[in-house]
Amino acid sequence: MADCPVNKDNLSAANPALSAPTSSIINNDAKGIAGGLGSGASSFFDINKIVTAAQQYTALNGLANELFGYGVKWFRAVPQQRSKDVIFQEYTLSNVDECPIDIKVIIAAGNMPDSKYTYDLMGLEYEVPLEFQIDKFYWESKVGFGTAPQKLDVVYFPIENKLYEVESTYLFRGFMGQETSWKINLKKYQPKSSRRESVALQETIDNYTVSVEEIFGTSISNDIKKLVDDTQFSQFNGTSKDKFKKIDTELKTITQEISIYGTVVAQSFYDMASPVWYDAVTYNESDLINTTSDRSLTAWIQPRTPVSAPKIYNVTSITPILSIDPPHGKSNYSIVIDTNQGYDAIELNSAVIISRPGALNLYAKIIEIGTNPLILYCLINPFVIEDLNAIKTDWTTQIGYKLYVNEPISILDGINDFGDHVLSVNIYANQYIAINYGHAYSNDDAYVIRMDDKILDNEWYAFVINIGNSWKQYSVYVWKKHETDKNEKLQNVYYETLRMYPEDIAIDSYTINKSNAYLTNLRLYNTTIEEEKQAKELLSYFTKDSDQIIISDNCDQIMKIPYINKSR
Repeated sequence: MADCPVNKDNLSAANPALSAPTSSIINNDAKGIAGGLGSGASSFFDINKIVTAAQQYTALNGLANELFGYGVKWFRAVPQQRSKDVIFQEYTLSNVDECPIDIKVIIAAGNMPDSKYTYDLMGLEYEVPLEFQIDKFYWESKVGFGTAPQKLDVVYFPIENKLYEVESTYLFRGFMGQETSWKINLKKYQPKSSRRESVALQETIDNYTVSVEEIFGTSISNDIKKLVDDTQFSQFNGTSKDKFKKIDTELKTITQEISIYGTVVAQSFYDMASPVWYDAVTYNESDLINTTSDRSLTAWIQPRTPVSAPKIYNVTSITPILSIDPPHGKSNYSIVIDTNQGYDAIELNSAVIISRPGALNLYAKIIEIGTNPLILYCLINPFVIEDLNAIKTDWTTQIGYKLYVNEPISILDGINDFGDHVLSVNIYANQYIAINYGHAYSNDDAYVIRMDDKILDNEWYAFVINIGNSWKQYSVYVWKKHETDKNEKLQNVYYETLRMYPEDIAIDSYTINKSNAYLTNLRLYNTTIEEEKQAKELLSYFTKDSDQIIISDNCDQIMKIPYINKSR
């Protein structure tokens, strides 16, 4: 090898071609290495041209991002430096920028995210994965040099109306191994406690998106309320800590099951004759009713024969007052009673029952009392007069009428700020259901329905009163235990519908007033109850529609022992 002439020349590692200008083994032109390392028209690898091509590729990549990119709004989640975790090698807390960045992204093959939604226990999910790219230099021109899209960034697609967050990101190397673009994977946006989002950002997101709460929030809340309803299940009901009602201290609760063919309807009820004050129960619930909202009222009632028999007066005559401007207030009839009996049991504004044994039955309100002779100036409701005239036109001239004082059975009494009874339901003379609604039919001016037969003392009846502003009618249903059918359990004994005139009313409070009756399962709903659903609702000890409940009172046993917050 030492004698070889080729190996006698010194070689330079820097440029062996210059050190060995000629060689019988290697032809410099055939090597085709140019750009200072060779020459010749046949070169196929020009490094200067490669650099130019790489620059052009980068420019075209950015231009394509600008021209064909899909516009999104980008909320950057900037890590908090103080949250650096060296164990998990990440930042555990981040702050989202106040203002979104308008930026364009390239989606593979131009396939925009479609509406292939899936639903699971965690809610609605988008089709994943969703991957797109952003040119590196384009990103830096929009956001800042040295920045990068990162995990937890929030991305909103305006046209698709979808909100995502960044799941992962990496720097993609393209032509000649250059760092050309960011490849980003997205998933559905989920609020996170570790990502602080300002009120301004939340308002921005709310403007751009519709949340599950906005679409299904009311339904979700109603479903939860059906399961957990304090008006029915609160441990404080019937105690001094009851937050739904105030109860007269002398009101008695009788613990006794009401069972209908094995179905327990109630386990206790109020004795409405026992309280000292007229307002036996006052509910801490106000109410606003407009011309398109409905209400329904249900209750179980048992009329009671008074413990002490009322004083009965013989009626001498009943005469209508035909004066346009009656001298005795609102009275429209004068009733003369036997003066030998006195009138110590009769008071102004008392409700009296006037009846003939086995025949007509009516009620009136005493407006004034005259003497010599003893005359009661009374107000008889026009609906009652209309019914009486339909039965017997000369009812006022009949003889044998008896009169005694008997206050109506109060189911519910709604009073406004001025003391007017604007939503009340009362039962007079065990036969007339009087409903006050609105200002035109408040107080003594009530809608009155006359039942075909009187309800009997000491028997349970269920009442359903629908007040349908939306259909401009109110209806009354009366139910009782079926005599023979153990499957049906209840039978409808009366039904009537009357036209009503919708009106906006505001109710300051609801009460149940003192009367000779037992009462339980009082419920006021913000909707009407169809006839086919009434029996099921009346037989339910707890209502399953508590999301529609305004008042629900199962008349639980009243606990008068003091409430002790903490035991010692």
